[in-house]
Amino acid sequence: MPRIPPRDDDELAPLTGPGTVSMSMLFSVMALRPDIAMQSRQLLETTMRAGTVEPKLKELLAIRVSQVNHCHY
Repeated sequence: MPRIPPRDDDELAPLTGPGTVSMSMLFSVMALRPDIAMQSRQLLETTMRAGTVEPKLKELLAIRVSQVNHCHY
């Protein structure tokens, strides 16, 4: 449970694709600041879906970085 309650009326479109289930709560909380949420979401989309590295490998790298840094996301 986040310390800041998420917005129930999230005006951002739901995230889809691999690795987005855990991100939905994060973006629901970020929706309290829509301008920041939109920019962060665009960065995530560009980082995880563009380029020559497969999205599955990017997701595995993100998970490993989170483990090394003791991050729950």
